[in-house]
Amino acid sequence: MRAAGLPMALLATTAAQGLATFTVFLLPVMAPQASTTLGVGAGLLGLQMALIYSAAACTSALAGGALRRWGPARCTQIALASAAFACAAMALGGLPGIAIGSLATGLGYGLTNPAATQVLARLAPPARRNLVFGIKQTGVPLGGALAGLTLPTLALHLGWQGAALLAAGVIACFTLAYAPLRRHWDSAREPGFPLNSASASGFRALREQPGLLGLAITGGCYSGLQLALSAFMVTMLVAEFGWSAVSAGLATALVQGVGAVARLAWGWVADRGLGGLPTLALIGILSVLTAVAVPFATPWPPAAVLGLFAAIGFCAAGWNGVLVAEAARMAAPGRAGEAAGAAMILSFSGVVVGPSLLAALVGLAGGYAPAFALLAALPLAGAITAWRTASR
Repeated sequence: MRAAGLPMALLATTAAQGLATFTVFLLPVMAPQASTTLGVGAGLLGLQMALIYSAAACTSALAGGALRRWGPARCTQIALASAAFACAAMALGGLPGIAIGSLATGLGYGLTNPAATQVLARLAPPARRNLVFGIKQTGVPLGGALAGLTLPTLALHLGWQGAALLAAGVIACFTLAYAPLRRHWDSAREPGFPLNSASASGFRALREQPGLLGLAITGGCYSGLQLALSAFMVTMLVAEFGWSAVSAGLATALVQGVGAVARLAWGWVADRGLGGLPTLALIGILSVLTAVAVPFATPWPPAAVLGLFAAIGFCAAGWNGVLVAEAARMAAPGRAGEAAGAAMILSFSGVVVGPSLLAALVGLAGGYAPAFALLAALPLAGAITAWRTASR
């Protein structure tokens, strides 16, 4: 049953991660149409992302109680139902609906990793744990790519609200499809367990579970650089490297694809003997070396610039699966989902801080490229933390 259950669990958890991420990108990829209808500027998107990931951090902190009360299958359904509601709220509610939908998106998004980890930690063989979680984490770039490929075209034919409502309907159907998994995934749930129990708090796990706080700090540092790259790569290439907007967009898509492959590659490296925390430390050092090269690359030929950014993406977007797998390894017996939620608290906080910090550094450093090099201090701090945690 262990071997037979793993492929289905991996498919189901990856799909849920992809659908939740699809919802995160719903408004950003349709920003031109939405901003015209709503009469707002691009600044709304920055606020929306802050709302999403702040809510996700709160959910991650409290995910342990939800998992113990309802089980991972029901929590996955709650996450997807929240995503479907968010799509509908953003389509129908105007600016208040976007605010409500953004919070709902984050509340659901923060449940997907803990629920998936609770399931996969039981099924994944220890020798392949990092690869299994790396595969599951490919749902993040795949969900973002799916949003970018489908929603703008749908918006041309249906309007952006129509595209969002169609997405809500599709995600609602997927929510129902997870019901049969409850018999297997939720068998150990504890009905009536208090959702706000301190014993299931992610913050308590960070304090009490050895190594978990260091792992969470590492994730926060790495996510800050990763999201800053995603948020400003196109702007940087156009403004300071002289690329066209189309070329910069294609380069960004390539870097996202490299990040998906990197999650599998780094999982393989960790499983082949290097170990989770040393692998995370190596990822951080390579992220630093590639990020500090960006200001020197402005006169390089386009192929060399693209190679540099692909190398940054391979490191800056490839750490997630290893981190979640390491959280599952550190967890107390039967509490892998709670540990994953605890580890993601600071990761989501880094998502909020990283792009804002880069924007603040642009004026100080005199441009996006030197500011991005300064932001290499984040993965350096993460690498040091991962190495010190491993040495303990």
